[in-house]
Amino acid sequence: MVDRRKRPQGGAEVLVFLDRHRLAHTPDHYAFAHEYLSGEDTQLRERVDGAIDGGVRLTEEQVLQLRPAAPANVAPELDHITLRVMDVVGDAMTITTDLSRELVTASAALLDEPGATVGPLLATMLRRAESAEASFAQAAARARQIRAELAALQAAGQHDPLTGLTNRKGFEDRLAGDLRNPVCVALVDVDGLRGINESHSAAVGDRLLKVVARALADHCRSHLVSRWEGGTFALLIEGMDLRAAGEMVTEACEAIGAREMKVRESDEPLGRISLSAGVAASRSRPPQELVEAAQAQLRRAKQPGAGPVAIESRMVGVSATS
Repeated sequence: MVDRRKRPQGGAEVLVFLDRHRLAHTPDHYAFAHEYLSGEDTQLRERVDGAIDGGVRLTEEQVLQLRPAAPANVAPELDHITLRVMDVVGDAMTITTDLSRELVTASAALLDEPGATVGPLLATMLRRAESAEASFAQAAARARQIRAELAALQAAGQHDPLTGLTNRKGFEDRLAGDLRNPVCVALVDVDGLRGINESHSAAVGDRLLKVVARALADHCRSHLVSRWEGGTFALLIEGMDLRAAGEMVTEACEAIGAREMKVRESDEPLGRISLSAGVAASRSRPPQELVEAAQAQLRRAKQPGAGPVAIESRMVGVSATS
């Protein structure tokens, strides 16, 4: 019987499975092999295990009989791209195989008939090589398009659809990467956002967040501005010490707070909004600790009587106010 404890996982093993059973690298076969190797359909696994017990190869007819009616359990946002990649791989392998077979045949003909003219054979080989080159160029173009789609999916996973900024995941990924020292993190929160949503509407609150997002991005150019959660934004400030970072965040908050807002539909005055912010320096701390330090400063900024921007002390353990 097949040892399921050693069942392989991943795309490479899918290709090995197809080659072992001499199945063409088609999307349907890939989906079938993927479901058998990595899916949750235990009945399918048992049927396939029974069919290949003893090293028996699967046939095209068996695949059609064994394959479940429902599509394979591949991630919805990646399945079509995965299958297209398999198409490109399969086409390239077909081109390579056909060209190699014809070159071998032509070479054998030359050896068998040394006195025969080689012009027609060489012309045929040249045409085949040109055709293969064109086919490979098409495959490369398709591969580049697929790569662009994958990059777009990755970007979409790190994009906040409301504000257009990087989202929390994108911010955390960037914070965990190689950064230009010194590094500071600031968290900026829109005060009273819940009250605006309740007294006006969530749509007004959303437009306000968009305004704040654009303003922060303008005031903090060359630094990463992200939407952290709700009405809170995160700033990753590189190449700027704590004092300079605090001054930049303070100026941004004051400039945004000085703007007179109004409701678009009714021209009803919304008044000025206020922002609270907390700023902390890296000091070689892990990303999570740095974010927690900025959160602590933001909480301090929101305390009664505190300034709108709280900046971490240059010495850990010593309190400071903006």
